[in-house]
Amino acid sequence: MLRVFLLALVWQFATEHDPLGQPVYVAEVVPDQVRSLRFMCGGVTGVVLQFNLGEVEYAGSAYSAGDPAFEDVRFAFIEGNYDTSAKRAPITDGVGTYEIKGSDAAFIAGLLKDSESVEIRRGEASFRFPLDGARGAIDEALNACPFKYPES
Repeated sequence: MLRVFLLALVWQFATEHDPLGQPVYVAEVVPDQVRSLRFMCGGVTGVVLQFNLGEVEYAGSAYSAGDPAFEDVRFAFIEGNYDTSAKRAPITDGVGTYEIKGSDAAFIAGLLKDSESVEIRRGEASFRFPLDGARGAIDEALNACPFKYPES
């Protein structure tokens, strides 16, 4: 998927296309050139929440082939914490990018709509993302999404 990164501290909504030309609805915030938080729905990607905490390489060792292991992740909101797990995303989505798929991704997207900021922690890495405009951008992505999950 071709991505043009526009640095923004406010969430944005866009329609992109996967390699097969199918629409993918994206809500994202990109605070700098390496950190990003995005919710995507549609195309071959399905329902995915991706984040990059600014790591330019994967912890431990260089990227290796095969199915990456799940890693513990904490979403720390002012209102409380949500613990889950994420896998390293395919290298084509950016070195240091991790993802959560399916109903867990949709649930977390719902949490993102109702807070001011979220600190995502994975191992020693962490970053606090702004959630200004998240409700509108995520609602647009969810409303356009061909995959439906119960409201969180």
